[in-house]
Amino acid sequence: MENRAQSLQAIWHAINQGKRFFIAGHLNPDGDSLGCTLAMTSLLERMGKTVYAYAAPAIGADLQFLPGISKIHVDKLPGKIDFDTVILLECSDRKRGGDLEEILTAAHTLINIDHHLVSDAYGDVNHIDSGASSTAEIIFQLFEESEGNFLPTPEEATNLYTGVVTDTGRFVHSNTTAEALRVASALVALGANIAKINQVIYFTKPYIELKLQGRALEKMQLRFDNKYSEIILTHRDFETFGATPSQTQGIVSQPTMIPGVEVSALIKEEPDKVSVNLRSRGGADVSQIAQTFGGGGHARAAGFKVTGKPVDQVAQELADVVADVVKKLA
Repeated sequence: MENRAQSLQAIWHAINQGKRFFIAGHLNPDGDSLGCTLAMTSLLERMGKTVYAYAAPAIGADLQFLPGISKIHVDKLPGKIDFDTVILLECSDRKRGGDLEEILTAAHTLINIDHHLVSDAYGDVNHIDSGASSTAEIIFQLFEESEGNFLPTPEEATNLYTGVVTDTGRFVHSNTTAEALRVASALVALGANIAKINQVIYFTKPYIELKLQGRALEKMQLRFDNKYSEIILTHRDFETFGATPSQTQGIVSQPTMIPGVEVSALIKEEPDKVSVNLRSRGGADVSQIAQTFGGGGHARAAGFKVTGKPVDQVAQELADVVADVVKKLA
């Protein structure tokens, strides 16, 4: 990647040239994707731009508190395509944001901002920094490159801090760098509402989700000399509690607290696919495991989806791959 400052300045140039913006993060937006979408939407509106902010297919209940959330068009594409500039945030390829090809093709300028290790440079302007803790960290650096013309408002700071804190796992993952902590500190100084963020995201859990978490931990199996934790949740598990696959946040990380567990997998049977979340204690790179199945992510947190195969088959194919990985660990 070219010099970071030059790359960020190229984004500023494209933003200044644009008038009508379409902005989106990846499907099933997490705190980083949605926080960045909201912060950028707010910034562009402050600059007098017209903005259509999009997220699909839904926004989790734990992120509904974010400032400006009502500006997001949830699973609703515009009836008229009239955008000169598109910004995709945390989308490692141009399909990661959903069925947007018509919008992407029609735009004069496509801006791609991402921090994933494996990411395509599909934009007219690309800023891909795999060393960044989060896309929110990059967006804050973008604010800084405005040379003082723009600083995050308290609402924008809250959205960006949400991105940093969720992608670093409350500052415990290996991507918790000095730069990540500097950015987080600056966002707090700018008014980020960390009390609200902590209360809603980390200390609030619906009854159904707690019950589902109990079922998941009950079904947990340890394999390969207890180095691999496998949890399979089926249609019946979700139906029992009236829950959905989206209500499983945090479950996959629980088994990594067990001494000796190197890789944890949460395998979910969904109506049209099997989705898999992976976590690593640090010795194994689960992004490489995910890539084997067409997915991706980070060394300690990754995932993938499979269609056309039953959940038990996906689980066995995954176990075969994981077996080779954990055998190589000391």
